Amino acid sequence: MYRTHVKNIHLKIQRVVTKHLVFDLDDRFWNSQQRWVKKNIVLVFLETDNGLLGVGEGWTGGGSPHALIKTIDDDLAPRVIGKDPRYHNRIFADVWQTTSISARRGIISAAISAVDMALWDLIGKTFQTPVYQLLGVFSDQVPCYASAGLYGKDKDQNALADEMRGYLNHGFSDVKMKVGGVPLDQDLERLKAVREAIGSASRLMVDANYTLNVPQSLKMARAFEPYDIYWLEAPVSPDDLSGQAKVNDLSPIPVCGNETETGVDRFRDLITRRAVEFVQFDISACGGISEGRRIAELASAFHLPCTLHASSTGILLAATLHLAASLANLDSVEYHMFHQWLFDQCPENSFQPEKGGLVRPPEGPGFGLEIHYKDL
Repeated sequence: MYRTHVKNIHLKIQRVVTKHLVFDLDDRFWNSQQRWVKKNIVLVFLETDNGLLGVGEGWTGGGSPHALIKTIDDDLAPRVIGKDPRYHNRIFADVWQTTSISARRGIISAAISAVDMALWDLIGKTFQTPVYQLLGVFSDQVPCYASAGLYGKDKDQNALADEMRGYLNHGFSDVKMKVGGVPLDQDLERLKAVREAIGSASRLMVDANYTLNVPQSLKMARAFEPYDIYWLEAPVSPDDLSGQAKVNDLSPIPVCGNETETGVDRFRDLITRRAVEFVQFDISACGGISEGRRIAELASAFHLPCTLHASSTGILLAATLHLAASLANLDSVEYHMFHQWLFDQCPENSFQPEKGGLVRPPEGPGFGLEIHYKDL
C-alpha cells in the first residue's frame, strides 16, 4: 500500500544514533544457563534529512554491548549514511556482503539485525504504512504464547504452577517453562505441577537453553513424554548440529531451535539435516526482518513451521509481530513475561492478548511506535 505522494521525495539517512540502556536486576531469577544481574539493551536509530526516525534493536546476550555499539558506529553507519532508506534491500545486500570475510555470526549479525530493523521501521514511516502491510498481510492477529517459568529463590513447584496458570487468566492459551537447571526428578515434579495447573487443552513447551548433552536430552524427553509437551527447545549446544539432529530423530518430543543462530545459510544446515521440527529465529540476531523472511521461506519449502523468539524490549516485540503477521507458516511468537523492557514507551494497550493469545501488531506507520533517542 504505497502512498503515491512520496514517490518523488528526496530522502537520505543523515544520522545513525546508538543508544545503550542498562537495567539493574538482582539474581532472584535464572534459567539453566544464566542468572540475570543486569539487562543490557542496544538500540539503533536511523534519522533522515526530513526528520523521520526508524528504530531497531540488536541482540546483546553473551557479548559486550560496547563491542556491538562500536561495530554499528564504525562498520555499518558509514555504509548507511547518505543512502535512501527506500532502497533498503540494496543497503542490506551491500552491508551483508561486506561481512563475508570478517564474520557473520555474533556481534556483526546483531549489528546488521538492528540496522535492518530500523530500516524497515523507517521505510514504513516513509510510506505512512505499517510494516506488516508492506511485507504482505497473512493475518492481523498473531498467535503468541506466554514465556517464563524461570527458576527463582524460594520458588517451589506450587508457585511455578500458580504463575503459569495466571498467564491463562491473562488471555494466553499456551505457555513455556525453563528446564535443565535442576536434577531431572525435580524438573519432572515442576512439569507435573504445571501441566495439572494449566489443564490438557493448553500447549506446554520446555526450554533447556542448550545445557544438555544428547543422552541427557533423550532421557529428559522420554521422562516428559506422558505430559504432552509440544516442543523441546534448545536441548544441546547450538554448535552440536549432529547431536541436535540425533535428538530430534530419536526424541518423542520434537525439537525447536535455534534462536541464537544467524543467517539463512546456518538455518539451511539446521533444516536440511532435520535438526529441528520448529524453526526458531530472533530478528535481533539472525540478520533482521530481511533475513528472517528468507529463513521463514526456506522453512516453508521444507514444510516446517516457524516460531519467532523475542525476549527483550517492546521495540523487538513490535517488530517481531509485524514480521510474524506476514508469514503463512507461522506457528507462534514468544511473548516473554519477564523481559518486558520499554513496554511503557509503547502506545497504550499495545501487545494486549485477545482470547487464545492472539496479539495484533501495533498500528500506525512503521512499527507503530514513536520512540526518540533523546527521550531515553
